[in-house]
Amino acid sequence: MTRVVLMQCELEHRHQSPHLAMCLYARDLRRAGHQVSCALVHPSHLNQAADHFQDCCDLLVLDSIFPFALVSRLKESVNAIVLVGGHNALQHALRGDADLTLVGPGRAALNALAEAFARGTALQGLPGTWFRNREGQIDCGPPLPRARLNQELLPFEPDLDWLYFGPARAPGSNLRIPSIVAEFGCVYNRSTLKDQGLYRNTRPRLPDLPLTERAALLLSEQFISREGGCTFCSLRYSPHVAAANSVELLLTQARYLLGCGARGLSLQTEHPLALLHEFLEGLAAEPTLASACDELHIRTIPWLLLRHRKQLERAIEQCAGLGIHLHLGQVGFEAFDDHGLELFHKGLEATENRRAARLLGELSARYSEHFEGRRGHGLILLHPWSSPASLRENLDAIAADASWMLASIRPDSRVEFYGEWTPLFWKATDEGLTVAAPGRFGWDFRFADAECAEVVAVWSSILAGLPAGDSLLSSRVLDHTLRCYEQHPDPMARRLAYLEVREQLTGQLQPEARD
Repeated sequence: MTRVVLMQCELEHRHQSPHLAMCLYARDLRRAGHQVSCALVHPSHLNQAADHFQDCCDLLVLDSIFPFALVSRLKESVNAIVLVGGHNALQHALRGDADLTLVGPGRAALNALAEAFARGTALQGLPGTWFRNREGQIDCGPPLPRARLNQELLPFEPDLDWLYFGPARAPGSNLRIPSIVAEFGCVYNRSTLKDQGLYRNTRPRLPDLPLTERAALLLSEQFISREGGCTFCSLRYSPHVAAANSVELLLTQARYLLGCGARGLSLQTEHPLALLHEFLEGLAAEPTLASACDELHIRTIPWLLLRHRKQLERAIEQCAGLGIHLHLGQVGFEAFDDHGLELFHKGLEATENRRAARLLGELSARYSEHFEGRRGHGLILLHPWSSPASLRENLDAIAADASWMLASIRPDSRVEFYGEWTPLFWKATDEGLTVAAPGRFGWDFRFADAECAEVVAVWSSILAGLPAGDSLLSSRVLDHTLRCYEQHPDPMARRLAYLEVREQLTGQLQPEARD
């Protein structure tokens, strides 16, 4: 028997259910005779979680959302083998402190690891594993076979009874909006390098690390040569996997989760609108199923939203008839300027992004009782090539066409280098804009434009000295900071203007001033 702890990092959304994959793994491991504990952990309560599992764990399995610094703290505190799995697991193997990572479909592979530990067999070298060998080189076992939807999802009996370590959380959150999975990967897999554009002089390369021959070969085959999609996304290397019976698979998952007491579902696919009608018809055919579902959450890509507007409106009307509130979130707008969209290889222009944003606002107003499309969307305001002009263009576009995204304009709305084998990372490295960040995922960036670095530093500094609570405060402070920059070409004059803005805002927002 192996004592396994499955742990997920809750950086945000602490009132949501755990991610689905580990919930399925927990049932499998218990059936195989292993002792399993499951926990959601907010970074602020990491020490409490570590103390709880300190001496009752053989294999600590973490999702790859955990930044390196948190993985290191858990490794120091918990007496166990630390394994990281998930979309960003490979980067943990290359630069992080995990003992082992699991790259690829994990359901059967994690079972094999637990069984090997129970037998006393070495885990390093098993299929899907990446690790450092005795010579300090990055090495790996054989690759796992390509994921198959049915095999990863069935039997579908997820364990949603998870412990929670973190700030106050609403009762029943483990079952609030659990996921149902329609496909793996992303339908948008067009190659950045083949499209040339800003990346015409960018060349793919292996990470600058000691790699065994087989690790270098596998890294090249599964990541370097398979790029496609958005340049920052870890899903760009995941083959798109769907199933002929995807709607029936969705209904199987919905029956189980709604039967457990869930009042809403989150449909996991980047392209839901093509299958939403049939899925909703399936719910309607089972009245007890439809009546149990209060909310349905979906996400998509801006150009797919524009292309499938009629399907969305039809789905809203179906949901209205079923008494279901439809939420469309996690739309990856990312930027509202053409240069930013080209850098991210989003496949559309700023005018189209703005049109998609306006559409969501219009539909949310028209169908307000049954549809919400203005919350939780992707914005990457800051990247190595940001400039004061690009910040102004994004701020003004959002204010005009997507004012409900103004709360997303924050200094932490920035690109994250989850891996070092993407065109975005290669281009930034070629231009000397990457910097080591051992506590994040190995790397961060600096701005090519020194005046953008100045604006962002001033914006962050002013904001840090103001009371929290107003969701639009950050965008207002950025607007004030940009106005100072735009109106004062002389650096010394700008400095005085920045100080004046700080003093004015601090005076306006002091508690006694508001009273």
